[in-house]
Amino acid sequence: MEKTPLELTKRKRAKGTGPRRNELKTFVKLGHASTNVVNELNTIIDQWRHNDIGGDNYAITNSTSYDKSFGISKTDSTYRQILLQENKTGIEDVDEFRYSTWNGKYFIRYSRDKLDEHFSKTYRFRLSEMSGHHEIKWHIDTCTSVACRAQLCLSNDDSIFEFKTKDGIHQLKMQKGEIWFINTGWNHRVVSGHDTRRTAIWSCHFDDIIEKDKLWLCQ
Repeated sequence: MEKTPLELTKRKRAKGTGPRRNELKTFVKLGHASTNVVNELNTIIDQWRHNDIGGDNYAITNSTSYDKSFGISKTDSTYRQILLQENKTGIEDVDEFRYSTWNGKYFIRYSRDKLDEHFSKTYRFRLSEMSGHHEIKWHIDTCTSVACRAQLCLSNDDSIFEFKTKDGIHQLKMQKGEIWFINTGWNHRVVSGHDTRRTAIWSCHFDDIIEKDKLWLCQ
């Protein structure tokens, strides 16, 4: 596999062709997944106990110090991800849009059809599990002009999603089955309470969101 240096530059994550973070709402509920979808993704988390963060098939995670940036140890069982969309281009860099190939070893019957209702394309679709009494530290991912993020809540839990914007701190408590656009161009963190938190996370371009009109801050 041909490799390029895994350099995380401000330009690559801060300037793209879509609307910037301050043009979009902090978070927007896009819809609700069926019980079949939620059960299907939870089954994958139950059956596959590994952590792809830092693995050979997840090179983008090696471009960031997870300990320093997120408070996450790649060898710590308190937080893990299972990568369902992989990078099969032969080029390793920090471009999330290279992660577009679904891994065939995971049985997925319902979830991709549900995603098609809200997104024309998804990238770097992964499942996350975070133990109770844990925190993902304040951090900024990517400007929404480059890539947008969405999540599907897979658990009934007591975790809190917090966003720090120019207007202050905003809190989001997602319910099981809900699908949300989340503006991770703003500083944000996740704090779990007593319960284990499970979500599906993916990236997309703003133009890939079918109901994009409801995301604009002026709406």
